[in-house]
Amino acid sequence: MARSSEYLLPGYTYHLTQRCHDRQFLLRFARDRDAYREWLREGVRRHNVPVYGFCVTRNHVHIVVHVDETEAVSAMMQLASGSTAKQYNLRKEREGSMWEHPYQCTLIQDGRHLRNCLCYVDLNMVRAGAVAHPKDWRWCGYDELIGRRKRYRLIRIERLLTSLDMRSESEFRSWYIEAVEQRLAGGRLDREPYWTESLAVGARDFVEGIQQQYANRSHFAVAEALPGHPDAWTVREAQTSYGAI
Repeated sequence: MARSSEYLLPGYTYHLTQRCHDRQFLLRFARDRDAYREWLREGVRRHNVPVYGFCVTRNHVHIVVHVDETEAVSAMMQLASGSTAKQYNLRKEREGSMWEHPYQCTLIQDGRHLRNCLCYVDLNMVRAGAVAHPKDWRWCGYDELIGRRKRYRLIRIERLLTSLDMRSESEFRSWYIEAVEQRLAGGRLDREPYWTESLAVGARDFVEGIQQQYANRSHFAVAEALPGHPDAWTVREAQTSYGAI
């Protein structure tokens, strides 16, 4: 069963992902990635959604948000995907859907699990072999998170600091730059499917509590430890609809 906005719970942080239709590379041109990013920024402005991170790739998007209101997040996603698709189809004289629906959502525990998720999202195109460093892919949040991008920003830094329990932007930026460099130097670039295929990622007691909130949905699997990460657990569906990217 697909995981869409019906799974969003107010008061939590989510990693949202959405693929282009049939996994086609419909965002392969910079103008289309620019269009998506600008419509996403407009969605943030209109609906006041705190965005913590993002990456627009050539055939899918990642967005990390904090859910204050579920309707606002859904409206933001609809505006970004729908408006980008309309522009794309007009330019290409094309008909049909640009996106696979619905978008996927994975609840991420704030703190260290959120920090790891942000790194994973920004390293997406390094894993894909498109760039050597996230600073070289201008359609991700890295430049904003380290303070290099000053205008037309998407990310709500002050809200992110609260979710990370960090005292200042300088503290976060120093940590984030070092964390990304360590992952690059250590070759920690393997795909980690639990960030997209799980319903929730966090400490064991946290994900078990989340599982209880979905207790009426019988297709959920028991919380399980992540291989190589004994301090992190997930809640997963018995069969996941989101395949490998």
